[in-house]
Amino acid sequence: MTTTGDERKRQIAVGAGILLGIAVVVCGSLIGWRYLPGLLGEWLGTMIGLMTTPFLLEASFAVLGLSLVIFINHWRQRRTGDELMYLEQVDDPDGLPEHASWAVFREPPLDGETPSLQAQAEGALAIGDFAAAAECLAAMSEQELKRPEILVLRRDLARATGRTELAAELECQIHAAVQK
Repeated sequence: MTTTGDERKRQIAVGAGILLGIAVVVCGSLIGWRYLPGLLGEWLGTMIGLMTTPFLLEASFAVLGLSLVIFINHWRQRRTGDELMYLEQVDDPDGLPEHASWAVFREPPLDGETPSLQAQAEGALAIGDFAAAAECLAAMSEQELKRPEILVLRRDLARATGRTELAAELECQIHAAVQK
């Protein structure tokens, strides 16, 4: 995944803001804890003393950093959703380029369904596969071939393949079927 320049600048600004915020809180606590009244000032002074002792300073920053990373990751996941993707891959990619043999989906793909012969013929005609369109039409029953929408499809196939006499005959059949 590539990021644009504006998106990268925003990421850097957020990271710098987090670091600046931590620096202000830590420096403010180190400098200002003496001015806090009563129990709060005493407690903050004790915590700062514990946090700044050797080994505890590093451990406290590690815990703070880990907590921050977990919080940001949780916030990002709730905003963008689950990272789980479903991968569908073509088993026999006859002639497909490498990048076109797979697809990634956020949700599981729907079960495939075989389109009707009419839809297959229309699709084949639309992409210029006249042989496949003719095969789909040949597989239809005699009743289906007489329907007006199939007659229009047959006429368009006849025109696309240069059979003008058949196209004219089918045009007459279309007008007769529409007038019924």
